[in-house]
Amino acid sequence: MTLDAIRADAGFSLITLADPLAVADHAGLSLKNPEEAAQVVDLIAEASRVLAPHASGVCLAPDVGFSAVADLPKNAGVIFELSDMVRAKDPLTVPVLAQTWGVEQTRNNYGVAKLELYYNPQEEDARSKKQMVVELADYCRHEGIAFIIDLVLYLETAKEKYKAQFLELQLDAIAELQEYCDLFFLEYPIDPLSAVTLTASLDVPWVVSGRGVAYEEFKEQVRASFESGARGYVIGSQLLPAEVPHEQRSPERVAEFFATTARDRVIELERIREETNNSPA
Repeated sequence: MTLDAIRADAGFSLITLADPLAVADHAGLSLKNPEEAAQVVDLIAEASRVLAPHASGVCLAPDVGFSAVADLPKNAGVIFELSDMVRAKDPLTVPVLAQTWGVEQTRNNYGVAKLELYYNPQEEDARSKKQMVVELADYCRHEGIAFIIDLVLYLETAKEKYKAQFLELQLDAIAELQEYCDLFFLEYPIDPLSAVTLTASLDVPWVVSGRGVAYEEFKEQVRASFESGARGYVIGSQLLPAEVPHEQRSPERVAEFFATTARDRVIELERIREETNNSPA
C-alpha cells in the first residue's frame, strides 16, 4: 500500500498502539503469561476500535495487535511495525525484527511497513543499522508498499542539554536515511526554527512523533510542526495514563483511559490539524 492509505485529505493523523510492553505495564499485566497476554491483545483491539475513527492510520505490532485490524474503520489504514516489540529495546544494537511478521505479510494484509530505529550517525553500529534500512527499503519497493522510518535519535543525555548537537545529528541522520523511506516519524527538533530547517532539509514528508513527551507539550509541538512544514503527527505514549504513585494498575483503568482521555486527545489533535491546514497562509 502507498502512503495514501494512511493519509487524510490534508495530512497524516496517526496513532500508534505498537508498544504492547507499555500497555501491559500500565495494566499491571505480563506478556509472558498467556492469559494476561490475551488481555493485552483485547486492550489494544479496544483502543483501536475507540480511537481509529478519529485517525487516518493506526500503527500495530502484529505479533500482539493484529486482531485489531478486523475492526478498523474505512477511514484508517494500517501500519505494521517490523521490529520485535515484545522484547526490551537496546538502542545501541541493530533492531531485532519480528519473528513471525515481515514485509511480505505486510503487503498481504494491505499495510504500510514501519521500522522503529534508534540511531546516531556517530555510533559504532550506525553502518549495520543503515544496511538493515537499505535492505528493508529494497524489499518494500519490490513488494510495492511504502516504508516508514520511525527515527529515534539516540543521545547519552537529554536533548535539551545539547540543543545544537541534537539538531545537527538529526539532520545528519535524515541525510543518510531519507532516500530509503517514504515518510519519517521524527521527534520535535527543540524549536520552530529548527523544525523549519528540518523541513527544508527533507525530500520526503515528516510527521512529528510524541515519543516520551507529555500531552500538553506535545499538543503545542504538533501545532508548531504544522506551521513549520510537517505533514502530520503520530501520538502513542500519550494514549496511556500517566504514572500516579500508589495507584493500582489494572486493565480496567487502561480501558477507561482509552475510552475517555485518550479519545479526547485524539479528537483535539485532529481539530488542531484541521485548523492549521485551513488557516490563511
